[in-house]
Amino acid sequence: MRRGELSTFVEVTTEEFGITGACVGVLMDGQEACASHGVTNLDHPQPVDDHTLFHLASVTKTFTAAALTRLVAEGRVELDAPVRRYVPELELADGRAAERITVLNLLNHTAGLEWNLVFTGDEADTLAGFVAHLPQLPLIAPPGTRASCSQAGYNLLGRITETVTGLSFEKAMDQPLLEPAGLTNTFFGLDEITVRRFAVGHTPRRPRRAAAPRPAVGLLAGGRARQQPRRGRGRGHRPGGSAPRPGPGRVLTSS
Repeated sequence: MRRGELSTFVEVTTEEFGITGACVGVLMDGQEACASHGVTNLDHPQPVDDHTLFHLASVTKTFTAAALTRLVAEGRVELDAPVRRYVPELELADGRAAERITVLNLLNHTAGLEWNLVFTGDEADTLAGFVAHLPQLPLIAPPGTRASCSQAGYNLLGRITETVTGLSFEKAMDQPLLEPAGLTNTFFGLDEITVRRFAVGHTPRRPRRAAAPRPAVGLLAGGRARQQPRRGRGRGHRPGGSAPRPGPGRVLTSS
């Protein structure tokens, strides 16, 4: 696909659906085409370009899972091991569940954990602090009996990554995963994101109108990361899902 054709498609489509800003990339036969249209933020608009960072949200879970399974391949984590082997301080509302949940249960969303736990305070932005508050999280099923998407489970996977590697989640993602993949413009830290051009999400209000919502903070492993849409660039910001979303053809992007 030629860049001119792609640019026309992106412009027409974003206008048709009232999209504030978008960047699209296509990789075909070894050739990359990238096109963008719109602005990063209706309140403080800057043109979206090929280097604009987008929020990855729950796509970050893919990165969290990749980092964890790399530790499995290295023999440092066992999928069938109880989570308490790596996070001995884990406590849940049901003590039996805390003993039984395995690493694999967290990876495939069968741990029986409710979707997420939201709280405020000094511990709200650390994975260790998140784990300390897990006794408040409702359990929806015994471990291994049903599948239900859980941001909390991936934040717990992020904590496993920290305890096994001895690194912060961000560094544990950056050094063994993002850097080898060449994702040099994907970020987990807000301090790294705010000094770069980044897009924010918008909520539709009425046809062809949108408004920027108030920001919500998500823990790393479950979902926070930002990435520019071009190939070979990227870095993330949370285990379960808060991360800038890849534009054209690159994986970022935690919850």
